Amino acid sequence: MKDFLEYLEKQEIITSIIDNYGEVIKGDKEKEFLNNIIKKLSEISNFQEELDIIGFVYENTKYKDDRKALGEFYTPYSIVDYILNAVGYSPEFEIDGKKIIDISCGSGSFIIQIVKRLTSRFLVSHNINSISNLSVQIAKQCINSVMENVIGIDINPIACVLCQINIQFALFEIYQVINNEYKEYRFPLFKIHCKNALVFSENRKFDYIVGNPPYLFIRDIPEEQKSIIESGNYQLNKGQYDYYQIFIEIGIKLLKNNGLFGYIIPDSLLALSNRAILRKYIYDNAKIKEIYHVGPKFDEPIVSNIILILQKEEELKVREESLIDIKLASSKQSQPKKFRQKLIEKWNYEFLIQLDSIDISIIKVLNNFPKIKDVNQMEGFRISISRGVELTKRGEVIFCKKCELFLPIPKKHLICPECRFSLKLEDVEYIIKNEIPDRDKNKFKSFLYSINRYKIKESKYINITKNGINYKNLDIYDDRIIIRQLSQNNLICTTYDDNLSLTSQSFYNLKIHQSPIPEFNHFYFLGLLNSTLLSYYFIKSFGSYKKIFPRILIEKIKSLPIKVPKTEEEKKCASIIIENVKKMLNLRNLDNSTSKNIQKIIDTSVYDSFKISEESRRYIDIYMKNL
Repeated sequence: MKDFLEYLEKQEIITSIIDNYGEVIKGDKEKEFLNNIIKKLSEISNFQEELDIIGFVYENTKYKDDRKALGEFYTPYSIVDYILNAVGYSPEFEIDGKKIIDISCGSGSFIIQIVKRLTSRFLVSHNINSISNLSVQIAKQCINSVMENVIGIDINPIACVLCQINIQFALFEIYQVINNEYKEYRFPLFKIHCKNALVFSENRKFDYIVGNPPYLFIRDIPEEQKSIIESGNYQLNKGQYDYYQIFIEIGIKLLKNNGLFGYIIPDSLLALSNRAILRKYIYDNAKIKEIYHVGPKFDEPIVSNIILILQKEEELKVREESLIDIKLASSKQSQPKKFRQKLIEKWNYEFLIQLDSIDISIIKVLNNFPKIKDVNQMEGFRISISRGVELTKRGEVIFCKKCELFLPIPKKHLICPECRFSLKLEDVEYIIKNEIPDRDKNKFKSFLYSINRYKIKESKYINITKNGINYKNLDIYDDRIIIRQLSQNNLICTTYDDNLSLTSQSFYNLKIHQSPIPEFNHFYFLGLLNSTLLSYYFIKSFGSYKKIFPRILIEKIKSLPIKVPKTEEEKKCASIIIENVKKMLNLRNLDNSTSKNIQKIIDTSVYDSFKISEESRRYIDIYMKNL
């Protein structure tokens, strides 16, 4: 490091690089920042050779808020190493002459390891055991190969400067081989482009694309960049997108057919409904070679990650028959699981990576049944599922004096979302009460504050006269099933109330308005929702990669399988469920052997309704007990 820093100073390298980015680095502040990093590097005497030491110093020098605003985070060496191995960018393969790009390169965590591997490839291909034994000719060829084939892009000019320096540091030994004979030799500038990847255009295609794209949700993307995305020729700029999914689309478009792709990204890709368009895009354009659930890998943001390895493939049949390697950091599996890519289409393009062969067979059986959302398409049926009052559980509201409307307190700033008028804390009040004031009895209705499975745990009262609050149609709160967003002991948590009682938006209200089959009623539906079978299906279909039960979102409720009893045998089974659900609702104590025996009867009848085999029942029961 000392020799390298002396070389930088002697050759005025930093000045030269800054001049190269003169259009984007104009102020003394950036130059001072860069000099500060060089100063910190000079204070480091020992470091692991494989680490991106410049990136590490940059990460710990740059303000965290600045990095967060860019979605920019230093990539650990272990991740870089794994991804490069997974895409086959290794010295033992013919990577010389192959083009590789990182479109969010930062200070160069991926780029420097790419350069080191390409250098090692030259040693291997020329049967040379060390850099010091390279001829000047081969040393120049190696540097030229880096110039021609290794490309980085980043929107941050400081990161681009550091990436240039990082490449020179990675090649410094080779430079010394040349400099021993040609003192006048100077490093060239490498292809590290300071520009927005959204506007990067390149006629040629790449053999590899790797990286750690920025993690920004749509609301955090700067308006200028959001405008480029939403006016650009993208397929993934619809709905509530994340920045990283646009980088996936760019990456796949830049690849040659059969080119390889490796990213570390948030695991929200796997099953989140907002990412369905992204999963289908991947399915339609690439073979999914590997999904590795590595868990949290960065200090900020607090997200759980996957490594995604793809190969661009134009032929549908080849994509469908591709075997996907599934790896879970939390698992003790000795060999990766595999399943064929065509299964993903049957799972509505969700990446259900934790399913084994038994899970797949059970899910396949259940997916043959209609979903709850399909019931309204059946003649004579009408059901609704609605969120409760658009209000926090505590019932805080604030009055806008300009709109003359009440609204829930805004999460970030005290500004009215309708008229942008400044709100004041003195205009806050609570509309959920433990007791009704005598003078206001006509203004209040019952409010379900909390529930457990089969039980209303706590009730309060809510003022329903505040103009501006979205109470919803009161009809949805009368005689219906209530579903809690959070599970209870890893089971879907629902109960029933035949009175008019409002709920907050943390609960869903499922109501059967019309049914031509008497047995298809709220008690039957409640038994299905509270069954072990549907909780198992929910976990495996919507959150199988997580260690905790996922939040129950309304679109997932609508996607649960349902059995409409039609034959006499099916109606008899439904009647058993109804009878025992009523018993559960009437029990005072649900934590005893009686309630467990009743629930077992309900579970057995639900298994019977869906015709689940004895072997599968045992498997499901054991799995759910071990959660």
